[in-house]
Amino acid sequence: MNELREIAMSGKTIVELSETERRNIEMACAALCVDYCEIVDSKDYGRLREVFAGDARYYSPAAPDQLIEGADAIVAYVSRIPATLVTQHLACNIRVEAESVEAAHGSCRILLFTADGNAHATNDGHKAAEKQRIGVYRDRYVRAPSGWRIAERRGQTLLYT
Repeated sequence: MNELREIAMSGKTIVELSETERRNIEMACAALCVDYCEIVDSKDYGRLREVFAGDARYYSPAAPDQLIEGADAIVAYVSRIPATLVTQHLACNIRVEAESVEAAHGSCRILLFTADGNAHATNDGHKAAEKQRIGVYRDRYVRAPSGWRIAERRGQTLLYT
């Protein structure tokens, strides 16, 4: 409540969202977290343009101090993942907070499992690599003409095996 009072005193316009608007924004942005994982795991990297804004900023958990700027640059960066690396990103603890009809922010935890795709798969699938990771993405979202997109994504690895 103090934050709202400070915003009001600063002269900024506060837009009240209806419960339906707020939930729709939260669901659309949460879907982007899952879509990102599905796209990367299926290696359909060009589709990341459906997730990121054209001028998006991305900080990979693998290189958190390196800024990758623009959807095309993000696609190029992620496309460097070796074709033989099997990945499974599991998004959980997804939290999104709508700020307005045009902006939101949030975070999601990522459990990343990898395997060598060259190794023989059994009926149980591929043997997971020994080193696995748990991390977090902290996101800023914007409403673009084509729908909600990630404007900024900051990744951080929290734990590994």
